[in-house]
Amino acid sequence: MTAVVRRATADDVAAIHALLLGFGRHVGHVDWVTAGPAALRDALFGATPRGFAHVAVVDARIVGVALWFLSFNFWMVQPILYLEDLFVDAEARGSGAGEALMRALAAEAIARDCAWMDWQVLTENTGGQRFYDRLGARLQPEWRLWRLEGEALAALADERPGQ
Repeated sequence: MTAVVRRATADDVAAIHALLLGFGRHVGHVDWVTAGPAALRDALFGATPRGFAHVAVVDARIVGVALWFLSFNFWMVQPILYLEDLFVDAEARGSGAGEALMRALAAEAIARDCAWMDWQVLTENTGGQRFYDRLGARLQPEWRLWRLEGEALAALADERPGQ
């Protein structure tokens, strides 16, 4: 079983959405997938795409997906390829699909003159951490992820200087 990686098309959205739901189940957070296929289609292929996707195909079936977007480093004045989600269906793990997806993204990063690739891994996803370590990626212990969301985000947006 050999995986072929290609850029996703709008026809792939249902399969990509199904993989996202599978990813949510895999990490125990299917509730995190709140967007449906129509919103995903618009985000990837609408008038103003918000990101990009590559898919891994084995025997004419999409078995893996990498969803990514470009960020920017102003110190180096170069783009950063940010991998938002990488998931390979359980039956296809070990087929090379995950590595093929990462190779495709590395080539994409080089072609776009990216300074590097970034992504996050859940602390309990030790299999994913081993996979990325095997590829040569390294954890960045000097950085901590911060998030402003929900009520705190709304409260900060409502604040006016001098109030």
